[in-house]
Amino acid sequence: MTDTIVQLLPILFMLLFAVILIFLVINLSQHFNRSKRIEEKLDKLLKEIANRKGD
Repeated sequence: MTDTIVQLLPILFMLLFAVILIFLVINLSQHFNRSKRIEEKLDKLLKEIANRKGD
């Protein structure tokens, strides 16, 4: 019984590592998408302000 558990431990650690890695990648991609949207909104606001000053 303990032999099978010892054999499965490295596989379990690799699976856990893979799950954490996938979670981090998804989390980071969502963060970058959010910051990109904020950046686009700021650009839009700055252009509107520039247009108002130009008029």
